[in-house]
Amino acid sequence: MSIEKRIIMELDIYGNPVGTKYPGEEGCPDGMMCIPEDEFHMMLTNADMEYTSEGTIQPAQGDAEAIIDFTKDLLFLDISVILNMAVPLTIFAVYGLTIYAAVKFIQKKLS
Repeated sequence: MSIEKRIIMELDIYGNPVGTKYPGEEGCPDGMMCIPEDEFHMMLTNADMEYTSEGTIQPAQGDAEAIIDFTKDLLFLDISVILNMAVPLTIFAVYGLTIYAAVKFIQKKLS
């Protein structure tokens, strides 16, 4: 999954996008739910899907594409993202190595 901002939809009491018509309501056939077109496109975007030029829905990317996208995103990180990850990880590493050194020191003294 690429690093990007996701759009959050407003939902009605049934958990469907606001503006959804239910079976029997005006303009919606029986046995179907009618979702507004812009909400439908937003749902496709949130699932990493989109329309192709033929009018069919393009499925989400496969495993190989996801690995390539992840590698590309990882290689081209901003300095702020790198610092946000590096500082806490460095603190954890120093903390862990300090505990390890203390245990080894105590083992050496007791043996």
